[in-house]
Amino acid sequence: MYKKKYFSHAVFFFLCAVLLAGCGVSRRSVIDYGKLASESFKLDRKQYFALPAVCSYYNLTWEWDGFTRIITLKNSSLDMKMYPGSTLILVNNRVENLDAPVQVYQGMIIVPESFVRFFAEEKKSAPPPQRKGGGYSIKKIVIDAGHGGKDPGAVGFGVQEKDVNLDIAKRLKSELEKSGVQVLLTRETDIFHPLQKRADIANAAHADFFVCVHANAATTASASGFEAYYLSTEHDDFSKAVQIRENAVLSFEDSTAFAASEGLNATLWDMMLSENRIESIEMANTIARGLNNILKLKTRHVSGAMFYVLKGARMPAVLLEVGYLSNPTEATHLNNGYYRQMLAEAIASGIISYKQEFELNNGFSK
Repeated sequence: MYKKKYFSHAVFFFLCAVLLAGCGVSRRSVIDYGKLASESFKLDRKQYFALPAVCSYYNLTWEWDGFTRIITLKNSSLDMKMYPGSTLILVNNRVENLDAPVQVYQGMIIVPESFVRFFAEEKKSAPPPQRKGGGYSIKKIVIDAGHGGKDPGAVGFGVQEKDVNLDIAKRLKSELEKSGVQVLLTRETDIFHPLQKRADIANAAHADFFVCVHANAATTASASGFEAYYLSTEHDDFSKAVQIRENAVLSFEDSTAFAASEGLNATLWDMMLSENRIESIEMANTIARGLNNILKLKTRHVSGAMFYVLKGARMPAVLLEVGYLSNPTEATHLNNGYYRQMLAEAIASGIISYKQEFELNNGFSK
């Protein structure tokens, strides 16, 4: 009698397990790979799939850049970039980590199961890109007032850059909010933030754009004008000089955390740079036009440079140099609240102009 009872219980639990597995409760059956399963194989104790089969199964288009070796995959809701030999991938410009690297095996690009499972889940749950009126939208901007606290930045004729930057950033925030843009400042008081933290604030806020406000200085008092920079590995001697000065803030940082970022996957940064490059260049040029049209402020330079604070941002980003504190005329202007207000209004005008054109054209590089 007891044997029969235990036997019936065992049969009951077995049937329950079968039914649950059939209903998708089993971890392996949460995602049905269908015909794709026949394309899988084991490599280094990890399950892999051939990339062409994955693209066909999930209706992806894909491109292989033979020079950079970057693989780009797209569908209506996802934009992915990855690199053979790396576990890091970009998904809609968000960094994700796989449990095994993408590889080239027997002349074929293969991806680990963690990539396929992630893609299938992301496909079902990921919200579409922000849209407004049928197009891409810029809704949130993070403004970084350069320097602060123990780091005064450039100093000229009794004016400290950190104070100028913060005041302009606050005024710019107020102007942009009048146009319905949500704005977050990386600092609202005279405090010091490491460069990585500034970018982290923008990343955590899921900002659509990152704008850094700075003032410049030179060894000659005749240097003057406005400059705008975007992240690029290609730069001239002039841009490099500004880059060295702005990156010197690293000497104020107490940890070696940012220096350690040099060891991060360089290709990942290259992918992010490529992803945001067009928007950043367009924003830089549009702001420069706004300053020229409203303030008649000479545009001295719009160029690429390797600023650490831009390198950490996962969205399009620009760094603005609003004038030279080493120039007596511009230092006097920048020390004047009315002039800083005009600067803020001119920069805001450029940003809003860019925003409107960007949204009208469904995003320039999308």
